[in-house]
Amino acid sequence: MLGIPIVQVEPTNHCNRDCDICMRRSQSRALGFMDLEGFKAFVDLNKPSYIGFHGWGEPLLHRGIVSMVAYASSRGSVTSLITNGTLLSEELAEELFKSGLRELVFGVYRFKMLEEVSSKIALAVGLKERLRVKRPKIVVDVTVYEDNRSEILDLVREAANLGVEAINMHRIFNLHDPRHRALSPLEEQELFDEVKRLSRSLKFEVVLPKRHEFPCRIARYSVFVTWDFKVTPCCFLYNEVLAEGPHVKLKELAKSRAYKEFLSRGGLNPTCSRCII
Repeated sequence: MLGIPIVQVEPTNHCNRDCDICMRRSQSRALGFMDLEGFKAFVDLNKPSYIGFHGWGEPLLHRGIVSMVAYASSRGSVTSLITNGTLLSEELAEELFKSGLRELVFGVYRFKMLEEVSSKIALAVGLKERLRVKRPKIVVDVTVYEDNRSEILDLVREAANLGVEAINMHRIFNLHDPRHRALSPLEEQELFDEVKRLSRSLKFEVVLPKRHEFPCRIARYSVFVTWDFKVTPCCFLYNEVLAEGPHVKLKELAKSRAYKEFLSRGGLNPTCSRCII
């Protein structure tokens, strides 16, 4: 975590869906919503260069989500929000577009899920055209794993047809349900080679996951803040609390013994040692 921090903020861990690949199913944390005034204090104190609004819940369930995005944007943070899309209305979309949001991401992992929210994506794409604005960038995010391998190329084609500007892909990482397996390195390479060829033919941006590395690039350059202001190294380590409260100074945390010891342990952490993100 060098210089001005990159922060992933969890507005809430409530969710209106129960996705079978999600590790939220295995969590026993209390449910809640991030306090808006506490969030503002955190932003003012730390001035993050980038804030991603997503965690183990659906951000659009937070009644103050537009205010959170608008406040962070007004303070100079680049803002991104990942949603399952089901709760997006025309009114809410317009408010988000006017909040300064830089990136609106629809998260799916099966083709039928993309079909279910296609009208919401079309709404966002149409609104952007009507308002004649360059931002937010509209993106589809896809979790790649063994069970949806055969759907990936169709997901890319349909995302392009819907008029979004890019599709992001990331590997599944679920420590608690062995049914959901990541692709082997060879399988992944073969699939991504196909994806690259399709991307070129469609002239459509596809962002593929980077290789995992130690020390972890996520833990080095960002933190995850839970809805109740627990500051942790990443969303998969929500119980590895480095500091707590809306008044945590991240630049001081970066110099702390707790943070340095965590980085020095690196791959010895049982979660980190198995991570492929």
